[in-house]
Amino acid sequence: MPLLLGGRYIVEKPIAQGGFGATFLARDRYTPAMKRCVVKLLQPVGLNSSQMVIAKQMFEREATVLEALGTHPQIPDLLAYFEVQAGQDEFFFLVQEFVDGFTLEQIVAQHGAIAEADVLEILQSLLTVLTFIHEKGSIHRDIKPANIMVRKSDQTYFLLDFGAVKQVAGAAQGQRSTGIFTPGYGAPEQMRGDTVFPATDLYALGVTCLFLLTGQEPEELFDVNNNKWQWDRFVQLSPNFNRVLQKMLAAAPNDRWASAPEVLQALNNPNIQPQNIQPQNSASPVKPTYQTSIQVPPPAPLPNFTPPIPKPAVRSSKTPWLLAAPIPIQFTAAFLLGVEAMLLWQVSATVGVAAIGTPANLIALAIALIGIIALRTSSILDNKDLFVFVNLLSFAAVWGGQFLMKSLFQSFPNWIDIFQYCGVAGFAAIAVMAAFRLIFQLLYSLL
Repeated sequence: MPLLLGGRYIVEKPIAQGGFGATFLARDRYTPAMKRCVVKLLQPVGLNSSQMVIAKQMFEREATVLEALGTHPQIPDLLAYFEVQAGQDEFFFLVQEFVDGFTLEQIVAQHGAIAEADVLEILQSLLTVLTFIHEKGSIHRDIKPANIMVRKSDQTYFLLDFGAVKQVAGAAQGQRSTGIFTPGYGAPEQMRGDTVFPATDLYALGVTCLFLLTGQEPEELFDVNNNKWQWDRFVQLSPNFNRVLQKMLAAAPNDRWASAPEVLQALNNPNIQPQNIQPQNSASPVKPTYQTSIQVPPPAPLPNFTPPIPKPAVRSSKTPWLLAAPIPIQFTAAFLLGVEAMLLWQVSATVGVAAIGTPANLIALAIALIGIIALRTSSILDNKDLFVFVNLLSFAAVWGGQFLMKSLFQSFPNWIDIFQYCGVAGFAAIAVMAAFRLIFQLLYSLL
């Protein structure tokens, strides 16, 4: 991937990588202060055609929805969406505002469960965002602690990852779910692939509150035998908050709060009944006043950043793929490759000659075996455990052949000799790998 995207965004470092792509921290060189931003890459490598179609639809949907939602103080702004052609490959990029902070998942992992008062503030802050999203005709469908971030500078909450957002045409009927949700946080109708509603997001937000309050994953809080949520053994809540959460987490959408404003009013007025709640109009975004008392570290000062000056490339600094893995994996892989090569050599030089007979057939067998080793080598570092299994299977096959076909194995070495040969070959392969590493490092330093 080029370090300068669209002639504008300078990639600094990777942030995360998922099933369909990766996220990078970048700088916008068209701004005076080289403003930081987040670049999302749709990475088509390793996807089949049907997966690629789904990935592109999700990626385009996120850009379309962010543009349609416009500007909201708790949703990262969409800055750009473009495509880069590299040879025969197409790469799609989405650029968003950078939020310097921590996700709620990270905060709970580091500090444990959050107090009820703080969770109430978080809930009320996010309900204003959901009100805005739902009134724009969208449903988020993937609300969870990892998709909610608190900014360091002012403790404002942001709702992230709109790749799963569902547009609602005629919000009364909702639309069918396409199965994009996080297990444990998805509402029952979403897990069944049925129609989704604004109440579907409220369900996921309720589960998120339970995670924040208890520090426990959803599967620990849901009683499968009784088919209901049970959080009392982890935390005791105020009666009103308990009542609101119970209704948010009802199994049937009709039994939940119908909209985010209803939940807000119920939180602020414990005596109000659902049928007396009046809908609120909050189409225009309002800066939320709810901020948590959770103390997050202050933002680190940005270093003086000087745009890199392109220099003519005189050599490739890319580490060979064989040396990119950790050293123990490299040497283990080299040893196993030496063992298997020695096994193949012993079998082909003795049994192979006796079974095949003519030199031409032996050469064809050798070419086939070399092809197999080449194919195996291409994935040896990713399938080390499989490689161990294949070596053990090879030993078993040779032993079985020696036991069942004694006539062909008359000139075959004894087992003690075979183990010695394989051991020597394995350690020789480690020596070759070490020499290869040394040669590469010497050439790298000299060139």
